[in-house]
Amino acid sequence: MKKFIFSSIALLFLISTGSGMAGDISVGSVTPLTGKLAVYGEGFQQAMLLAADEINAAGGIKGNNLKIVFEDNNSTSKGSVSAIRKLITIDKLPLIFGPASSSNFLAVCPIAQDNKTILLAAESAAAAITKCGSYVFRVFPSDLLQGVGVAELTNSLGYKEVVLTYVNNDWGVGLAEVFKAEFTASGGKIIDELPHAEGKTDYRSEILRMKRHNPKAIVNLTYIKEGATILKQAYETGLNVQWLMGSASKSPKLIDLAGKASEGVIGTYPTFSQETPQYKTFKAAWDKKYPGKKTPVFGEYNYDMVKLTALALESAASESSDDIRDALIKASQGYIGTTGDKSFDESGDVNASYGQWTIKDGSITDYK
Repeated sequence: MKKFIFSSIALLFLISTGSGMAGDISVGSVTPLTGKLAVYGEGFQQAMLLAADEINAAGGIKGNNLKIVFEDNNSTSKGSVSAIRKLITIDKLPLIFGPASSSNFLAVCPIAQDNKTILLAAESAAAAITKCGSYVFRVFPSDLLQGVGVAELTNSLGYKEVVLTYVNNDWGVGLAEVFKAEFTASGGKIIDELPHAEGKTDYRSEILRMKRHNPKAIVNLTYIKEGATILKQAYETGLNVQWLMGSASKSPKLIDLAGKASEGVIGTYPTFSQETPQYKTFKAAWDKKYPGKKTPVFGEYNYDMVKLTALALESAASESSDDIRDALIKASQGYIGTTGDKSFDESGDVNASYGQWTIKDGSITDYK
């Protein structure tokens, strides 16, 4: 009977996707391969494929290869909805890796929940995701933790008054709200607050408004391209301040785009040890598969997401979504991945500790 159940699982995945070859167990992924988030998407995809290669080289899932069916969402919520509907209704995949950007993820999580499709995130941090439902999980920590971390960084540097700017979407607004609550509760003051539009190429009007306050520090919660543009244009206008940023800006690409304007930035990020066997194994595998390429921002989280998924599919009691979900929760408990403990709580979230980074001499390093 047990053998029959396991065979049924493999058969379900085989039948459920026209994209898979014989012997494949397929899962979906809504990924920004074009559009404004493509600067991240290529790295996400490479990290996921690295994990899948390792899983398949080790025997796959019950002897079947794991295949990831990628759907490009063009970095938009509309594209994300189209992509997930295709993966659910046409490919009939019971488990999908959700899109980057909290706005995009929040657009699709109700669809996954309504269809009892398991949805996982590796980089979407908005606090609202916690309420998406019982089929939604993430291996990346909530903004509730990151917002506190940015406030603690600001306080530790002695800044009592700051200008706050943030990308005007679900992620940026949510993170800013947590930061404001934590910073003001500790006696800090927000002297001006400027949400900035995502995807613009000119932020000079916002920068001139910031400059009028003559601030000593500006908290800038944004993405790589937007962050680089703001830093560069601020530098060109002579705005000389301490820039404080979050984890979404922590990338060598920020330095590539902003150049010397990025020097001295200080930020926070969910931290994990690079001295663990798990991280060293990942780094060696990454360097072998992608020689000369730096590990991408959030790449390790995407890698952990695929690895944890494989464990769940291997141990699921049946082909039902509920059994796969139960297996995912059980597999996560005490699972130590490249990015640390991935144990899901009752809301499908994970815990994390936060470190601090800075840009010094054109490189990202830990801030001490």
